[in-house]
Amino acid sequence: MKATLEKYNIRDTKKHYCDINNKVLSGLEIITCKANTSKNVSHVKKQYMDHLLKNIKFSIKEEFDKELKGWTISVNELNLYGEGATKEEATEDLLNSILEFAEIYLEKVDLYSKVESIETQIYMLKVLRCQGNKDILREELGLRYARKI
Repeated sequence: MKATLEKYNIRDTKKHYCDINNKVLSGLEIITCKANTSKNVSHVKKQYMDHLLKNIKFSIKEEFDKELKGWTISVNELNLYGEGATKEEATEDLLNSILEFAEIYLEKVDLYSKVESIETQIYMLKVLRCQGNKDILREELGLRYARKI
């Protein structure tokens, strides 16, 4: 006997969605395949995705420019940065930049899914799961600076 993941075409996924959903909630991964392409969709339990994404960390780089007397804080995985006279101001600018980009990303997700690396898409999924909440985003990025009031 061979243990394999169940695969369905789109029509059968729609037809058997209740059964598929129950299997996923039980802990199985179910694959939906688009005919004649390599484009597949994985149905997995949300808790599994939560656990996997929890282990993905952002790389934050902080630099102080002595000439300009200001800070730049960047996120390598997203190729985004924030600037400010203090770390707190640079952090706030970075958070705003990321949230603005997230809005654009959502509007053009079809384009970004074709041009961005899988790694960048995964990091953006982590950002999007913050639901536009700066405090949650700050925590996900690992930025511990005081919130600007």
